[in-house]
Amino acid sequence: MEFLTRIRDFIVKDVENANETKRASVIMRSFSLIICIISLIQGICMAVFGEWGGVAVCLACLAGYAVLFYYTYLNRTRAALLCIVLSTLFWVILFIVMFGRSCGVQHFLFALLVFVLLVSHADTHHKMLMAAGLCMVGLVLYWYTEVGAPLLELGRGTLVMMQTSSTVGVFVAVSSIILLFGQDSLLREKKLVAYNEKLRETSSRDPLTKLYNRRAMLEYLHRQAEKVERYGNWFDVAIGDIDFFKKVNDTYGHEAGDAVLVRVAGILSAYMSDKGEVCRWGGEEFLLVFTDINGEQALEKLDELRLIISSQEIAYKEKKIRVTMTFGLDEYDNKKPIDDTIRSADQKLYIGKKGGRNRVVF
Repeated sequence: MEFLTRIRDFIVKDVENANETKRASVIMRSFSLIICIISLIQGICMAVFGEWGGVAVCLACLAGYAVLFYYTYLNRTRAALLCIVLSTLFWVILFIVMFGRSCGVQHFLFALLVFVLLVSHADTHHKMLMAAGLCMVGLVLYWYTEVGAPLLELGRGTLVMMQTSSTVGVFVAVSSIILLFGQDSLLREKKLVAYNEKLRETSSRDPLTKLYNRRAMLEYLHRQAEKVERYGNWFDVAIGDIDFFKKVNDTYGHEAGDAVLVRVAGILSAYMSDKGEVCRWGGEEFLLVFTDINGEQALEKLDELRLIISSQEIAYKEKKIRVTMTFGLDEYDNKKPIDDTIRSADQKLYIGKKGGRNRVVF
Protein backbone atom coordinates (compact mmCIF):
# COMPACT_ATOMS: atom_id res chain seq x y z
CA MET A 1 0.00 0.00 0.00
CA GLU A 2 2.83 2.38 0.86
CA PHE A 3 4.51 1.51 -2.46
CA LEU A 4 1.34 2.44 -4.39
CA THR A 5 1.08 5.67 -2.43
CA ARG A 6 4.65 6.58 -3.37
CA ILE A 7 3.92 5.88 -7.04
CA ARG A 8 0.82 8.08 -6.90
CA ASP A 9 2.72 10.88 -5.18
CA PHE A 10 5.46 10.62 -7.79
CA ILE A 11 2.96 10.91 -10.65
CA VAL A 12 1.07 13.86 -9.14
CA LYS A 13 4.23 15.72 -8.13
CA ASP A 14 3.85 19.42 -8.85
CA VAL A 15 6.11 21.32 -11.23
CA GLU A 16 8.52 23.87 -9.80
CA ASN A 17 7.84 26.52 -12.42
CA ALA A 18 5.18 28.94 -11.13
CA ASN A 19 4.02 29.60 -14.72
CA GLU A 20 3.22 25.93 -15.37
CA THR A 21 0.20 23.98 -14.16
CA LYS A 22 0.26 20.74 -12.21
CA ARG A 23 -2.87 19.46 -13.96
CA ALA A 24 -1.30 19.42 -17.42
CA SER A 25 1.82 17.63 -16.18
CA VAL A 26 -0.16 14.95 -14.34
CA ILE A 27 -2.37 14.29 -17.38
CA MET A 28 0.68 14.03 -19.65
CA ARG A 29 2.39 11.64 -17.24
CA SER A 30 -0.73 9.48 -17.03
CA PHE A 31 -1.10 9.44 -20.81
CA SER A 32 2.57 8.53 -21.34
CA LEU A 33 2.44 5.86 -18.63
CA ILE A 34 -0.67 4.27 -20.18
CA ILE A 35 1.03 3.99 -23.59
CA CYS A 36 4.15 2.59 -21.92
CA ILE A 37 2.05 -0.13 -20.29
CA ILE A 38 0.23 -0.90 -23.55
CA SER A 39 3.53 -1.10 -25.46
CA LEU A 40 4.89 -3.46 -22.82
CA ILE A 41 1.79 -5.68 -22.95
CA GLN A 42 1.79 -5.76 -26.74
CA GLY A 43 5.51 -6.50 -26.79
CA ILE A 44 5.02 -9.43 -24.42
CA CYS A 45 2.13 -10.75 -26.55
CA MET A 46 4.25 -10.58 -29.69
CA ALA A 47 7.09 -12.38 -27.92
CA VAL A 48 4.68 -15.13 -26.85
CA PHE A 49 3.56 -15.60 -30.47
CA GLY A 50 7.10 -15.30 -31.82
CA GLU A 51 6.58 -11.98 -33.61
CA TRP A 52 10.09 -10.68 -32.86
CA GLY A 53 10.01 -7.85 -35.38
CA GLY A 54 6.99 -6.42 -33.62
CA VAL A 55 8.67 -6.86 -30.24
CA ALA A 56 11.47 -4.52 -31.30
CA VAL A 57 8.96 -1.87 -32.42
CA CYS A 58 7.05 -2.11 -29.13
CA LEU A 59 10.22 -1.85 -27.06
CA ALA A 60 11.30 1.23 -29.04
CA CYS A 61 7.88 2.77 -28.37
CA LEU A 62 8.15 1.89 -24.67
CA ALA A 63 11.56 3.54 -24.42
CA GLY A 64 10.36 6.66 -26.23
CA TYR A 65 7.37 7.22 -23.94
CA ALA A 66 9.49 6.50 -20.87
CA VAL A 67 11.69 9.42 -21.96
CA LEU A 68 8.57 11.58 -22.47
CA PHE A 69 7.32 10.60 -19.01
CA TYR A 70 10.61 11.80 -17.52
CA TYR A 71 10.50 14.97 -19.64
CA THR A 72 7.28 16.12 -17.87
CA TYR A 73 9.33 16.68 -14.70
CA LEU A 74 11.66 19.19 -16.33
CA ASN A 75 9.28 22.18 -16.01
CA ARG A 76 8.79 22.44 -19.77
CA THR A 77 5.10 21.67 -19.99
CA ARG A 78 4.46 23.15 -23.43
CA ALA A 79 7.46 21.41 -24.98
CA ALA A 80 6.45 18.12 -23.34
CA LEU A 81 2.89 18.53 -24.65
CA LEU A 82 4.12 19.06 -28.20
CA CYS A 83 6.49 16.07 -27.96
CA ILE A 84 3.72 13.78 -26.69
CA VAL A 85 1.30 14.85 -29.43
CA LEU A 86 3.87 14.37 -32.20
CA SER A 87 5.14 11.09 -30.70
CA THR A 88 1.61 9.69 -30.44
CA LEU A 89 0.88 10.62 -34.04
CA PHE A 90 4.14 8.93 -35.08
CA TRP A 91 3.34 5.87 -32.94
CA VAL A 92 -0.17 5.48 -34.41
CA ILE A 93 1.06 5.93 -38.00
CA LEU A 94 4.00 3.57 -37.47
CA PHE A 95 1.85 0.79 -36.00
CA ILE A 96 -0.80 1.10 -38.71
CA VAL A 97 1.87 0.97 -41.43
CA MET A 98 3.67 -1.93 -39.72
CA PHE A 99 0.73 -4.05 -38.51
CA GLY A 100 -2.43 -2.73 -40.21
CA ARG A 101 -5.58 -1.29 -38.65
CA SER A 102 -6.46 -4.62 -37.04
CA CYS A 103 -3.96 -3.78 -34.27
CA GLY A 104 -6.42 -1.10 -33.08
CA VAL A 105 -3.98 1.71 -32.23
CA GLN A 106 -5.78 4.11 -34.58
CA HIS A 107 -8.40 4.49 -31.82
CA PHE A 108 -5.79 6.41 -29.85
CA LEU A 109 -6.47 9.34 -32.17
CA PHE A 110 -9.69 9.85 -30.18
CA ALA A 111 -7.74 9.77 -26.92
CA LEU A 112 -5.24 12.20 -28.44
CA LEU A 113 -8.11 14.49 -29.48
CA VAL A 114 -9.43 14.61 -25.89
CA PHE A 115 -5.89 15.09 -24.63
CA VAL A 116 -5.22 18.05 -26.95
CA LEU A 117 -8.58 19.76 -26.35
CA LEU A 118 -8.35 19.57 -22.56
CA VAL A 119 -4.65 20.03 -21.88
CA SER A 120 -3.61 22.52 -24.54
CA HIS A 121 -3.82 26.24 -23.72
CA ALA A 122 -4.38 27.14 -27.39
CA ASP A 123 -7.42 29.22 -28.29
CA THR A 124 -10.61 27.68 -29.70
CA HIS A 125 -9.65 28.42 -33.30
CA HIS A 126 -6.36 26.54 -33.04
CA LYS A 127 -7.98 23.65 -31.16
CA MET A 128 -10.53 23.26 -33.95
CA LEU A 129 -7.69 23.17 -36.47
CA MET A 130 -5.93 20.48 -34.42
CA ALA A 131 -9.16 18.47 -34.24
CA ALA A 132 -9.56 18.74 -38.01
CA GLY A 133 -5.94 17.66 -38.45
CA LEU A 134 -6.45 14.55 -36.32
CA CYS A 135 -9.60 13.73 -38.27
CA MET A 136 -7.64 14.01 -41.51
CA VAL A 137 -4.89 11.72 -40.15
CA GLY A 138 -7.53 9.14 -39.25
CA LEU A 139 -9.06 9.29 -42.73
CA VAL A 140 -5.67 9.02 -44.47
CA LEU A 141 -4.76 5.98 -42.37
CA TYR A 142 -8.11 4.39 -43.21
CA TRP A 143 -7.60 4.97 -46.93
CA TYR A 144 -4.05 3.66 -46.67
CA THR A 145 -5.16 0.40 -45.05
CA GLU A 146 -7.81 -0.05 -47.74
CA VAL A 147 -5.27 0.01 -50.57
CA GLY A 148 -2.05 -1.16 -48.88
CA ALA A 149 -0.95 -4.21 -46.93
CA PRO A 150 0.89 -4.03 -43.57
CA LEU A 151 4.65 -4.44 -43.61
CA LEU A 152 4.50 -7.22 -40.99
CA GLU A 153 1.79 -9.86 -41.20
CA LEU A 154 0.87 -10.78 -37.62
CA GLY A 155 -0.97 -13.87 -36.54
CA ARG A 156 -4.64 -13.73 -35.57
CA GLY A 157 -3.86 -14.33 -31.91
CA THR A 158 -1.39 -11.44 -31.83
CA LEU A 159 -3.85 -9.06 -33.53
CA VAL A 160 -6.64 -10.03 -31.12
CA MET A 161 -4.39 -9.28 -28.14
CA MET A 162 -3.26 -5.97 -29.68
CA GLN A 163 -6.82 -4.93 -30.50
CA THR A 164 -7.96 -5.81 -26.99
CA SER A 165 -5.11 -3.96 -25.26
CA SER A 166 -5.53 -0.94 -27.56
CA THR A 167 -9.28 -0.73 -26.89
CA VAL A 168 -8.81 -1.02 -23.14
CA GLY A 169 -5.97 1.49 -23.30
CA VAL A 170 -8.09 4.06 -25.16
CA PHE A 171 -10.88 3.79 -22.60
CA VAL A 172 -8.42 4.06 -19.72
CA ALA A 173 -6.63 7.02 -21.31
CA VAL A 174 -9.81 8.98 -22.11
CA SER A 175 -11.30 8.23 -18.69
CA SER A 176 -8.09 9.25 -16.91
CA ILE A 177 -7.79 12.51 -18.86
CA ILE A 178 -11.41 13.49 -18.25
CA LEU A 179 -11.36 12.47 -14.59
CA LEU A 180 -8.11 14.32 -13.89
CA PHE A 181 -9.30 17.40 -15.75
CA GLY A 182 -12.73 17.28 -14.12
CA GLN A 183 -11.28 16.73 -10.65
CA ASP A 184 -9.01 19.73 -11.08
CA SER A 185 -11.84 21.87 -12.43
CA LEU A 186 -14.12 20.79 -9.59
CA LEU A 187 -11.42 21.59 -7.05
CA ARG A 188 -10.87 25.03 -8.56
CA GLU A 189 -14.61 25.60 -8.65
CA LYS A 190 -14.91 24.67 -4.97
CA LYS A 191 -12.02 26.98 -4.13
CA LEU A 192 -13.65 29.78 -6.13
CA VAL A 193 -16.99 29.26 -4.41
CA ALA A 194 -15.30 29.21 -0.99
CA TYR A 195 -13.28 32.31 -1.89
CA ASN A 196 -16.39 34.17 -3.11
CA GLU A 197 -18.25 33.13 0.02
CA LYS A 198 -15.37 34.38 2.12
CA LEU A 199 -15.39 37.68 0.22
CA ARG A 200 -19.13 38.00 0.66
CA GLU A 201 -18.84 37.21 4.35
CA THR A 202 -15.94 39.64 4.77
CA SER A 203 -17.80 42.43 2.98
CA SER A 204 -20.81 41.95 5.25
CA ARG A 205 -18.88 41.96 8.55
CA ASP A 206 -17.47 44.74 10.68
CA PRO A 207 -13.70 44.12 10.80
CA LEU A 208 -13.37 44.88 14.53
CA THR A 209 -16.40 43.22 16.11
CA LYS A 210 -17.09 40.63 13.38
CA LEU A 211 -20.78 41.52 13.60
CA TYR A 212 -22.88 42.36 10.56
CA ASN A 213 -22.12 45.82 9.22
CA ARG A 214 -24.75 48.43 8.35
CA ARG A 215 -25.13 47.31 4.72
CA ALA A 216 -25.66 43.66 5.64
CA MET A 217 -28.14 44.59 8.37
CA LEU A 218 -30.20 46.72 5.99
CA GLU A 219 -30.44 43.71 3.65
CA TYR A 220 -31.50 41.56 6.59
CA LEU A 221 -34.13 44.11 7.65
CA HIS A 222 -35.64 44.24 4.17
CA ARG A 223 -35.86 40.44 4.12
CA GLN A 224 -37.68 40.56 7.44
CA ALA A 225 -40.03 43.22 6.05
CA GLU A 226 -40.84 40.91 3.12
CA LYS A 227 -41.71 38.13 5.57
CA VAL A 228 -44.10 40.47 7.33
CA GLU A 229 -45.84 41.15 4.02
CA ARG A 230 -46.05 37.44 3.15
CA TYR A 231 -46.65 35.68 6.44
CA GLY A 232 -47.67 38.38 8.89
CA ASN A 233 -44.59 37.90 11.10
CA TRP A 234 -43.55 40.83 13.21
CA PHE A 235 -40.19 42.07 14.40
CA ASP A 236 -38.73 44.84 16.51
CA VAL A 237 -35.77 47.14 15.93
CA ALA A 238 -33.59 48.46 18.74
CA ILE A 239 -30.59 50.75 18.62
CA GLY A 240 -28.19 50.58 21.56
CA ASP A 241 -25.37 52.94 22.45
CA ILE A 242 -22.53 52.41 24.96
CA ASP A 243 -22.87 55.10 27.61
CA PHE A 244 -19.96 57.54 28.05
CA PHE A 245 -17.88 55.67 25.49
CA LYS A 246 -15.83 58.77 24.73
CA LYS A 247 -14.82 58.83 28.40
CA VAL A 248 -13.53 55.25 28.08
CA ASN A 249 -11.35 56.31 25.15
CA ASP A 250 -10.12 59.43 26.88
CA THR A 251 -9.35 57.63 30.13
CA TYR A 252 -7.88 54.33 28.95
CA GLY A 253 -7.00 54.95 25.29
CA HIS A 254 -8.50 53.86 22.00
CA GLU A 255 -7.18 50.31 22.31
CA ALA A 256 -9.20 49.97 25.49
CA GLY A 257 -12.19 51.37 23.61
CA ASP A 258 -11.73 48.69 20.95
CA ALA A 259 -11.53 46.02 23.64
CA VAL A 260 -14.82 47.28 25.10
CA LEU A 261 -16.49 47.24 21.66
CA VAL A 262 -15.30 43.68 21.01
CA ARG A 263 -16.50 42.43 24.41
CA VAL A 264 -19.88 44.16 24.17
CA ALA A 265 -20.29 42.84 20.62
CA GLY A 266 -19.60 39.32 21.90
CA ILE A 267 -22.24 39.67 24.61
CA LEU A 268 -24.80 41.03 22.15
CA SER A 269 -24.04 38.32 19.58
CA ALA A 270 -24.34 35.52 22.14
CA TYR A 271 -27.59 36.90 23.54
CA MET A 272 -29.17 37.48 20.13
CA SER A 273 -28.09 34.15 18.61
CA ASP A 274 -31.56 32.61 19.01
CA LYS A 275 -33.61 35.81 19.04
CA GLY A 276 -32.71 37.61 15.84
CA GLU A 277 -29.66 39.50 14.61
CA VAL A 278 -27.31 42.26 15.69
CA CYS A 279 -24.91 44.54 13.84
CA ARG A 280 -22.48 47.32 14.53
CA TRP A 281 -24.46 50.29 13.32
CA GLY A 282 -21.60 52.76 13.63
CA GLY A 283 -19.08 53.88 16.26
CA GLU A 284 -20.33 52.61 19.61
CA GLU A 285 -23.89 52.04 18.33
CA PHE A 286 -25.41 48.63 17.71
CA LEU A 287 -28.67 47.76 15.98
CA LEU A 288 -30.61 44.72 17.18
CA VAL A 289 -33.51 42.95 15.46
CA PHE A 290 -35.87 40.76 17.50
CA THR A 291 -37.88 38.40 15.29
CA ASP A 292 -41.26 36.75 15.98
CA ILE A 293 -41.95 38.68 19.20
CA ASN A 294 -43.89 41.86 19.86
CA GLY A 295 -42.62 45.10 21.30
CA GLU A 296 -43.49 44.30 24.92
CA GLN A 297 -41.62 41.02 24.77
CA ALA A 298 -38.66 42.71 23.08
CA LEU A 299 -38.66 45.32 25.86
CA GLU A 300 -38.26 42.55 28.46
CA LYS A 301 -35.41 40.98 26.50
CA LEU A 302 -33.61 44.30 26.10
CA ASP A 303 -33.91 45.09 29.80
CA GLU A 304 -32.44 41.69 30.59
CA LEU A 305 -29.61 42.33 28.12
CA ARG A 306 -28.99 45.78 29.62
CA LEU A 307 -28.53 44.22 33.07
CA ILE A 308 -26.16 41.56 31.71
CA ILE A 309 -23.93 44.22 30.13
CA SER A 310 -23.87 46.44 33.21
CA SER A 311 -22.82 43.48 35.39
CA GLN A 312 -19.76 42.64 33.27
CA GLU A 313 -16.18 43.59 34.03
CA ILE A 314 -14.18 44.08 30.86
CA ALA A 315 -10.50 43.31 31.43
CA TYR A 316 -7.98 45.53 29.69
CA LYS A 317 -4.38 44.98 30.71
CA GLU A 318 -4.54 45.31 34.51
CA LYS A 319 -7.72 47.40 34.53
CA LYS A 320 -11.36 46.41 34.93
CA ILE A 321 -13.77 48.52 32.88
CA ARG A 322 -17.53 48.59 33.41
CA VAL A 323 -19.96 50.05 30.90
CA THR A 324 -23.70 50.42 30.52
CA MET A 325 -25.92 50.74 27.48
CA THR A 326 -29.02 52.69 26.57
CA PHE A 327 -31.51 51.32 24.04
CA GLY A 328 -34.27 52.78 21.91
CA LEU A 329 -36.88 50.26 20.74
CA ASP A 330 -39.62 50.39 18.12
CA GLU A 331 -41.94 47.75 16.67
CA TYR A 332 -42.00 47.46 12.87
CA ASP A 333 -45.24 48.49 11.20
CA ASN A 334 -45.59 47.38 7.60
CA LYS A 335 -47.65 50.48 6.87
CA LYS A 336 -44.50 52.59 6.98
CA PRO A 337 -41.00 52.19 5.53
CA ILE A 338 -38.35 50.31 7.50
CA ASP A 339 -36.30 53.52 7.63
CA ASP A 340 -39.05 55.11 9.73
CA THR A 341 -38.78 52.28 12.27
CA ILE A 342 -35.01 52.73 12.50
CA ARG A 343 -35.42 56.49 12.83
CA SER A 344 -38.02 56.04 15.59
CA ALA A 345 -35.73 53.66 17.51
CA ASP A 346 -32.90 56.16 17.18
CA GLN A 347 -35.07 58.99 18.50
CA LYS A 348 -36.04 56.89 21.51
CA LEU A 349 -32.36 56.15 22.11
CA TYR A 350 -31.76 59.91 22.18
CA ILE A 351 -34.58 60.30 24.72
CA GLY A 352 -32.99 57.57 26.86
CA LYS A 353 -29.64 59.35 26.72
CA LYS A 354 -31.21 62.60 27.79
CA GLY A 355 -33.17 60.84 30.54
CA GLY A 356 -30.14 59.50 32.38
CA ARG A 357 -28.80 56.57 30.29
CA ASN A 358 -28.63 52.85 31.19
CA ARG A 359 -32.27 52.28 30.29
CA VAL A 360 -34.59 51.06 27.53
CA VAL A 361 -37.08 53.44 25.94
CA PHE A 362 -40.04 51.99 24.04
